[in-house]
Amino acid sequence: MRVIKDNTARFESFSKSLQYYTKGNSSGDFQLINIETHRSRNNLFEKYNYIVQSLYTFQKKFAGLKNIDDIHFLFSHHVKMIISSKEVDLFMFDDSRTVLKSVSSKSSALQNNLVNKAFKNGILDWIFETQKPTLIPDLSSITGEGSKLYQTIFPVYYQKNPIGVVSLLGPAYKISEDSLENQAIYILLSAVIPQIISIQQKNKINKLYDDLQTYESKLNNDFKLYAVGEFAEGIIHDMLNSLQVILSNVDYIESLNTGVDTEIFEKIRERVDRLSGLSQKLFKFNEVNQNGGKQNLPCDLNNLVKEFYGVVTATLKSLELECELDLEDNIPPVLGNSKEIKQILTNIFSMIKKKSNRGSGIVIQTKYINEVIVLSVFVTDYWEDFGESNDYISNLTIKIVGELMKKCDGKVEYDSMPLKGTSIHLLFPLKRKLTK
Repeated sequence: MRVIKDNTARFESFSKSLQYYTKGNSSGDFQLINIETHRSRNNLFEKYNYIVQSLYTFQKKFAGLKNIDDIHFLFSHHVKMIISSKEVDLFMFDDSRTVLKSVSSKSSALQNNLVNKAFKNGILDWIFETQKPTLIPDLSSITGEGSKLYQTIFPVYYQKNPIGVVSLLGPAYKISEDSLENQAIYILLSAVIPQIISIQQKNKINKLYDDLQTYESKLNNDFKLYAVGEFAEGIIHDMLNSLQVILSNVDYIESLNTGVDTEIFEKIRERVDRLSGLSQKLFKFNEVNQNGGKQNLPCDLNNLVKEFYGVVTATLKSLELECELDLEDNIPPVLGNSKEIKQILTNIFSMIKKKSNRGSGIVIQTKYINEVIVLSVFVTDYWEDFGESNDYISNLTIKIVGELMKKCDGKVEYDSMPLKGTSIHLLFPLKRKLTK
């Protein structure tokens, strides 16, 4: 006879039956722990150790970086070490807060499209409200087996304000708010964000400074061109007078019947007529411009001086000339043309540049005395031969300034002495003569 025994009882393995006690809870009581729990705690310790090592390595490399692309590359690399991802990019709002732009110039078009699509669809608004990392499937890549592409979004804050997001493309990892991965990424962001913002602000300041220098250069050139225009008017007058003398001499020489070929006289007359015609066209053009811009309006002299000072400050520093303003408050406005007053200052400044030595001091002063507003320029240098016949550069500038002051019904006074330096006084009458 054969006996068949059916034993269906199950027993745990010997290793799982082993137990030991430890003080694992806050009450101090001994707690029973099995081998599997012990193994998971070892894994957690290894994860902590790995993340701390990654953060330490990041901190060492990050300290010397000053380029945004380099900072973003290091940040992206260490995020990939913490969470397996295909692409990692940091996006920040532009000034209008209507578009999210990657701080890296190497971000893919796919990342840009997905992030801004989520922003336009209102998904990011919800993420900013929850302040939690969120997993978003790419609906356009969904197949029968599910989505092939997932996007994990981390909201980014600076001084409690939302400024952007970190976008991870890759497998479907749902990151808990309390997870080590989430905490590690925000530790990295706490180092990266202030540095990136600082670099962006420095770049904006440098750009504004470059724009300021460009505008200063343009204003300087405009003043110089205006000076050339005022000077050119006198040159054209002299040229026309000279041409008239030449024509008279040509007629006189031809009348003497010296035997000179008459064709030469015709060529001279032809050239003179051509130059005269060009000069007349310049005069007509100048009259048109003058008719449109020669209006006398109240001008705040102090503001004009401040504007001019702002333009020439850089040049003064390059020439090592110290300049101070001493402007009397609440002086009455001058009735005149602001362009002409700026042109007067430009000519005086050009003279100071040519005649002053490095290290000299300049004081620009305004005062209201007996119905006259006085604009004075004091220079510590003594200008030798100033105003003499051999000082043709100064004489030309003096003539231009004098003619411009006449248009304001004013006058200019010069003085230069060895122990007192040089002073230039521009006198603007408060009451102007009536002109037609």
